[in-house]
Amino acid sequence: MTWQVWSGTEVAWDALLCGFHDYSVYQSYRWGEHKARFGWRPIRLVGQNGHAVTSMVQVLVKLYPLSIGVAWIPGGPVGDVAHWDAGLQGKISDIVGARLLYCRFNSMKPLLSDDVLTLSSSGWRRPSYPLLSGLSLVYQPALREAESLKQCSANWRHNLRRSEKRNPRVYLWKNPDVDEMIRVYDLMQHYKKLPPQTTREEIESMIKIFHDECVLVRCDDKDGNMLAFRGALINGEKAWDIFAATTPSGRNVYASHASFWELMRLCRERNVHWYDMGGVDPVNNPGVYDFKRGTGAKNLEYLGEWEYSRPFFMSSVANYVISRKGYS
Repeated sequence: MTWQVWSGTEVAWDALLCGFHDYSVYQSYRWGEHKARFGWRPIRLVGQNGHAVTSMVQVLVKLYPLSIGVAWIPGGPVGDVAHWDAGLQGKISDIVGARLLYCRFNSMKPLLSDDVLTLSSSGWRRPSYPLLSGLSLVYQPALREAESLKQCSANWRHNLRRSEKRNPRVYLWKNPDVDEMIRVYDLMQHYKKLPPQTTREEIESMIKIFHDECVLVRCDDKDGNMLAFRGALINGEKAWDIFAATTPSGRNVYASHASFWELMRLCRERNVHWYDMGGVDPVNNPGVYDFKRGTGAKNLEYLGEWEYSRPFFMSSVANYVISRKGYS
């Protein structure tokens, strides 16, 4: 088993990536290019057993003074967990070239006890300060509409019907206006007393880099005022919830239900079979969890976050910094 730096094209990387069952948009070539705009250097590696590629990983790297390196792997490596071992850790360390290294990944592979044991025996540890809950919900857009309605909770179906009675205009937003998106985010954040959910620069970058793979739905009232929007990033037969915001007025007419329903119809047209609802936290954010669970989406626990550091004490330092400042 050897790890090699990828030197192929964007198209070839994504085609190879989509051949793995546990692939995610966060390991796509475009996600690496998106994060490169915010100071991260993407490094793409393939793990080969003979001529066969059995694992892949896109590592995002930042270097800091005092020869400190941070390696962040959103979506986690893909492929055979047995190959995410000392060989991969050593390859990342060699490429980063820092005297002090902290590495963390968030695997979107479903949680299996055997994989936990394998990672533990390979020197990976659970971080003391995880960034995410490790929980999500998975929806099946490919189901026929009647089947999709049937799997919704009675309350979710009722709210969808209430939204339809208001006759909102719900449509594919082909040329999204980032200023309008920010305005709706600001209204929602003020109403719900939420911290900032994203930035103008992040939205602009994702829309530009993913363009045809970034699908946005907009919901307007009869006067053309935006009530809500929802968007996804599509990669192959999978998609991930990436944007969602509703105004206080939109909440009153259940615009979020109408927006989600139209987005799933568009995903069905795009042959999307697996839709990640973007993570959930049933304890700290029960309202969002109830909305997503009401669609009929199924609970999923991921293998989640794991870390590695050289020397060992860097994990404690990194977790302290993350707990104070966050990590993106």
